[in-house]
Order: sequence, then structure tokens, then C-alpha cells
Amino acid sequence: MVKHPDSSIYENISKGSEADFNSLFDRYYTPLCFFGNRHLNDMDLSRSVVQDVFIDLWEKRDKLKINYSVKSYLYNAVRNRSIDYLRKEKVIIPLSDSLGDLQEAPFQDLVEEAELNNRINSTINKLPERCREVFVLCRFEGLKYAEIAEKMNISVKTVEMQMGIALKKLRKSLSDYQMVNLLVFIRSKKK
Repeated sequence: MVKHPDSSIYENISKGSEADFNSLFDRYYTPLCFFGNRHLNDMDLSRSVVQDVFIDLWEKRDKLKINYSVKSYLYNAVRNRSIDYLRKEKVIIPLSDSLGDLQEAPFQDLVEEAELNNRINSTINKLPERCREVFVLCRFEGLKYAEIAEKMNISVKTVEMQMGIALKKLRKSLSDYQMVNLLVFIRSKKK
């Protein structure tokens, strides 16, 4: 059997290594939150689910047997907890919608999207404050440039300049393919 790179980290965690646990948490927390949000459509709830998964991982570290990838275990745990929550709360998702999502976005695509979001968020956190605020209003709140300018009491040109700075920094951290997707999204907000 081929050993997965995370397996040695998990072996250390199972022996009580807090440093390795923190490393695993830092690496997967944000992408798992975005992944959970795909199921729950509630980022706060997704964060809670992911935190619960990590708490269980730590508390049951000496009993859990993860034979393959820790990453796969974490994604499956988040998916299962999300589904359990929806069942418990009796949230009804139309069958046709859920089937369409499965056909359009296979598991690997969801993982890649979560990893992309993790990279974007890491880069956003390093932006200057005003630049970060403009980018977050555009990307996460879906505001158009004119709406951002009005909300922040700045000109549309300033919004464009701040978005330019943000995009320049993002270009450095994202691959060409990922950058194209991001630019398409941001261009749609400009109109």
C-alpha cells in the first residue's frame, strides 16, 4: 500500500503532537469550510461543522484508524456531518437540484475549488486594509464597483485602482487557469 504524505503527520497526531495537529488544521480548515458551505449554504454553520470534525479528530486520535489519506478522511467527515445536519434539521433539497450539482461538480472539482478559495483567502489576508475591504465587498458580498464606491465613500476610480492592486497580488499566487476564473467572476461584478 502506498503511504500518503499526510499519513506521517496523522501518526504524529495520534501520538499527541499538537504542532502537527495545528499544521493539519491550518492547511485544511479554510478549504473544508468552503467545501461544507457547498452543502449547507451557510458559512457560519460550515465553520462549526469543520471545527467539530477537527475536535473529534483530536479527541479520538488514538482510536481512529485512517488507512488512506487524512485529507480524504476530513472531506468525507465534513460531507457526512453536513448531510447529518441537513437530515436532523429536515432541510429539504429538491432531488433534481442535488442531482444536477453532483453531475456538474464531481468531488475532485469541489476539492480543487476549496483549495483555490484557500489560496485566494490567504492572499486577501495579506492585502492592505482598504484594498482588502474593496476586494471582499466585491467578491464575498457581490457588490458592483459603483455600490462599493458609495458604501465606502470613495470614487469608482479608487475602487478600480484597489481592485487592480488586489488582482496583481492574486496573479502572483494563482496559476493562469485559476486567474482566468477569478477575472471572469470579477468582470461580471463590474457591470
